[in-house]
Order: sequence, then structure tokens, then C-alpha cells
Amino acid sequence: MAQFQILSPYSASDWRPVTIEFNYAPHGDQQYVWSSFEDAQAALQRLVERAPDVGFRVALVGAEIGDLDWQIREKLRFADGTYQPTPWHDEPWYQSKHEAHFCHVSMEQAGKIAFTENAAKGAMDRQLVMSPGRYLNRFFCEHLDNNAIEGWCARLSVQLQEDTLKITQDADEIEDVYVGGPSSCMAHTACGFDSSCHPTRVYAGPDTALAYIGSREDAKARSVIWPSRKIYTRIYGDVSRLTLLLEGAGYTEGSLNGARIRRIEDDDHFVVPYIDAGGDLADDGEYLVIGHGSISCESTTGLANDPWYCPHCDSDGSPYDSVYLSGGGYEEWCYSCFHNHSSFCEHNECHYSDDENFITVYADDSSHSIIEEDAVAFGAVYLEDRCQWWISRCCRQCDGSGGWFHMEDLTEYHGEWLSDDHLPEPFDDDDTSCANAHILAYRQFHDEMAAIHADVAKWQAAGERARAARLERERDEAERLRREALRHDVDKPHDGSCSPGENHLSPGIPGSRFPAIAMTAPLSSAAASQAGA
Repeated sequence: MAQFQILSPYSASDWRPVTIEFNYAPHGDQQYVWSSFEDAQAALQRLVERAPDVGFRVALVGAEIGDLDWQIREKLRFADGTYQPTPWHDEPWYQSKHEAHFCHVSMEQAGKIAFTENAAKGAMDRQLVMSPGRYLNRFFCEHLDNNAIEGWCARLSVQLQEDTLKITQDADEIEDVYVGGPSSCMAHTACGFDSSCHPTRVYAGPDTALAYIGSREDAKARSVIWPSRKIYTRIYGDVSRLTLLLEGAGYTEGSLNGARIRRIEDDDHFVVPYIDAGGDLADDGEYLVIGHGSISCESTTGLANDPWYCPHCDSDGSPYDSVYLSGGGYEEWCYSCFHNHSSFCEHNECHYSDDENFITVYADDSSHSIIEEDAVAFGAVYLEDRCQWWISRCCRQCDGSGGWFHMEDLTEYHGEWLSDDHLPEPFDDDDTSCANAHILAYRQFHDEMAAIHADVAKWQAAGERARAARLERERDEAERLRREALRHDVDKPHDGSCSPGENHLSPGIPGSRFPAIAMTAPLSSAAASQAGA
């Protein structure tokens, strides 16, 4: 029966068994042999708690490893270092399958993993070699999405040191990495830019550098970094692997604001790339400083855009919106000036400087702000008596002066609309009761006519009601006569004879078999008879 012991490194090449009390075995009656791998593993964990820096491992005592159950054999290979664990070895979702798979880094094919496919293959000591991405997708897709699988593959790659983190401040090397590496707006040859050289050459110090993995001519991933501050910026290409390598080297993602780059002049411009993690540049005479000035770094042409200055406040910044000039043309203003020093003209729906002559045009239920020179086109008139601009539909001209007045400020006089200044003079200036007597008389006439119209309407309504009542009575009387005629015909006896002018019935058909049908007299006849009675 197989037995197991715990080994501790005595020297670089010599491992010796130890007891449960961490003494070299044998030592008195202290246990140093266990009957199962699991018991030995549990004892090892207790020793690790006492001496966490010692590299203990479980080993087989005496027997050959081929004599063991295949699962114990696989556990021992992990314990003695034969198998190198994968980065996901301790994850709960993997541990649920570990004692069936015993997944480990392949010892036969670089960059791949190996695992036991089933118990029969385990007994035969045969492992299946597979790419890590395929293995994770096949067995753990319910736990991992594509991004997570990519991340675990990257961790394995870093663990196996498949890629080396490279950092350079050499301008030629930086240009080669950009041109041959991952795609981006800066990944073109120098002739694809307006600048005299490739714009990324400015990253060659003094503060910035380029980190990448892969070859110089075919980089897998790259990132502009600030080595002295351990800052990396946006990663292009294989994000997972380069992120792990940079963070493993102590870098964190951040901004380049404050970093100095090379100052390369190109006529009246500077050579500047599109910078992902920094603001506009300042020129200190020797270098360009990221995030400290107004030299734009958002162009993809390779040349910095010229600084822009607001024509209203003369400050540098970015144009926000257009402000129009009353004499024609317009200017681009900054955000602050646009919102604090311009007004909206509701006639032409444009913003104008507050220095322009704005007027308020009133309507009965609203008001509008417009440029004064657009008043006529807007349909506004100026009322001298009110010293206000009003919409013309609320006003009319005085027939006496031709001036504009609000409708409420004019009086109708014999078909004319007159302002107070153009109404006729009073009959008697000395008698206040007669002031504007002609106006009072005119208004009294209108009041009297209105009363007459009201009386006429009242009597017309009464006449209509009387006529309706009379017609109703006539209809009722006609209906009464019709019903009496019907009753008379039904009650009259039949003797079989026919009165003169009536047709005889056909032989064999008794006259009593036909019902009597009374013909109703027309309403007009009935009404006439009633009237003559």
C-alpha cells in the first residue's frame, strides 16, 4: 500500500522528509508518514501555516509512481513541480473540474496547456494538448465571456514569458513600431502626414517613451508611457498582454499632462501627433509641454493647429458658436462670450452682440426681442404716445394724423378712427357737462339702437314660439280626425250590395272576406274642414 511523506528543501538539490512538528524525520515518535495523499496534503497545509516561506511538497514513499491510482499520480506531479499550474488553477469555476482534468502548462508544446480528457485516458497516462483559449471556451464558456478568456490567455502568456516588455526613446524605433504595428490614425508612413517628419518622433524623450511587445517591425501592442512616473496611456493592439506586462512593471494608467516632448518646428507650425491622454501644448522654448498651453494636439495631419483667439474677449480657446453683425458678416465667439454677451433676435433667429440695438416688440399676449433695423420686416410699428414698439395687428393709424396708435387708444367717430388730439372740439368749453357732447350723443345713439335690436330679437323669438304652437295644434287635430274615420269604417255593417260607382266583386269571392280600408283625408283638407266648421 502506498505511503506518503512531506519533503522540505535541505539544500538546492537535496529534499528531506520532515515530521508533523517540522523536524527532520525520523524524530522520536512524531509522525512523518501518511497513508493517503489527502492526509499528507492536510498535514502539509498545517506546516505551511507555521513556516510559510518553506517550499514543502508531498512525495511518495518507496513505491513507483506507476503503481498509484492515476488521480494520485497527477496530484503528486503538481506537488513535486512536474506540472506547472495555469493562471486559473485556483479559480472556483476551474477547481470544480480540477480532479477530472488536472489542467497544467504543456511540457510538449510551448504556449499550450495539457489536461486529462477522461478517466480511461488518465489510467493510460495520456494527456490532451490544446490551446488555452480553446480549452477555456470548450469547458467554461458558461463562466467566462470572450473578454475574460482573452484575459486568462494573456496571463498565461505573461506567465510563460512569451512576450518581453520593450521600452524605447529612440525616434527611429518609435516610428517603425507605429508604422508596422497596430492600426490607428498615427500608424501611417511619414509621407501620409503634412509634417516634415513622422509626428510620433516627438515621443523620443525627454519625458515620454514608447512601450511595446513583439518585434520592432510587427509590434503586437504599443502604448505611450511616462517612465519616470510609471504612467501608461491608451493601449493599441493586444491590450490584455501589454496591460499585464506594464502593470506587472509597476505602471498605472494615467495622463501625460506635464510631460515634455521634443520640439520640432515645421515652418510656422510644430510637428505634433494626435495625443490621446493629454491636453493642448505649451512651448517653453526647448520642449513642448503637454496640457499646459494652447497648441492643439487634436489634429491627425502631423501639424499642430494654430491657436484660436476669441475676437470679443481676445482670449485663447476654442470657437463655440457664431455671432452675427448687423452690418453683415459674423464672428466665431468662445463659450463664455456667446452666452454672456450676445442676444437672440427672434426675427432672423440669429445671435447678435449685446452692443447692437435691440428692441422689445409687444403684442397683446407676448413680447419679442429683435434687432431694431429688422422692426419693419418683423411687422412692428412705433407708438409715439406709448414710446413702445408694437406688432401692427394690434394697432392702426389715426385717420386724422396718420400716426400709429394702439387700437385701445383710438375712438371711432362717424366711420373714422381718431386719436384724442384729433377728435372735434367740445360744443361748449365753459360747460363741463357738454364736453365732447357730440361723442356722447354718438355713443348714446349706438346704445339706443342696440336696445332696439334687442327688443326686436325678443319679439321675433316670441312670434316663432307662437307659430310653433299653432302648427302643433293643427297636427294634433288632423291626427284626431284620421282616427275617427278609421273607427267609423270598422263599425259600419256590410249587406253585400255595392253603391253606385263601386266595382262588383268577382264571382265566388264573398265581399265580407275583404277588410274595410279607410282612406285618410289629407291634412290640408282636414284642416280646411275644421276651419270652416
